[in-house]
Amino acid sequence: MRVETVGYAAVKGTRHLTRDRVELTGAGVVGDRRWCFVDVAAGQVLRTVQNPALVTVEVRVDGDVLTLSAPGLPTASGVPEPTGETVACDYWGRSVPVALLDGPHSDLGARLLDRPVRLAEAPPGEVVYAGAVSVVAVESLTALGDRLGVAVDGQRFRPSLVLRTGEAAFAEEEWVGRDLAVGDAVVRLRRRTPRCAVTALDPATGERDLPMLTALAERPLTESREPGFGLDGDVLRPGVVRPGDGVTWG
Repeated sequence: MRVETVGYAAVKGTRHLTRDRVELTGAGVVGDRRWCFVDVAAGQVLRTVQNPALVTVEVRVDGDVLTLSAPGLPTASGVPEPTGETVACDYWGRSVPVALLDGPHSDLGARLLDRPVRLAEAPPGEVVYAGAVSVVAVESLTALGDRLGVAVDGQRFRPSLVLRTGEAAFAEEEWVGRDLAVGDAVVRLRRRTPRCAVTALDPATGERDLPMLTALAERPLTESREPGFGLDGDVLRPGVVRPGDGVTWG
């Protein structure tokens, strides 16, 4: 087995981007959904499923400078400055303390979504829907595409790691409870990943284009009785993972 791609989205809900490396820690992928947009008045972390336009935002981080680009809007670039104010916002029924930030990024988010929003910094891993690490397999993506009649981009599932397993499609569903040594890290695979309606969105445009949940529901459901794809994992040993790294059983 080997690593095909690695990736994350630095701002929650924005375009998931492949990277040349990721660093795994106990909290997950360093930098993954470090920032998020929030509706302060409603006390809500904004989620992609209700705000699919977020997917059109491309994020670049250069040192301390955060740059957001979205079609038809001026680029927002600058160092997000803490205001000193922390607010509690709901994320899937959990209260998450987020630190509000000043800078041009909130204005881009507000114009994109046509509502008042603020950029905030979240504690590591606190606004990630799945586990600390998300794993999908190339072979299963191919089989899913065959079922739908169109190639399926793995970024639709926002995976930390895409693996080429050399095994049959969906073989990874039997790996729950096992440990993977991947790059310098070791990850324990703890459950199949329940999936939501975001997987039906084109990962670049945010347009709903595939009946993804219907296709996933044709396979066995997760323990929570939801459509599933891929695996959630916890990091047992921190380390760096790069495309091309070998993968063995830990």
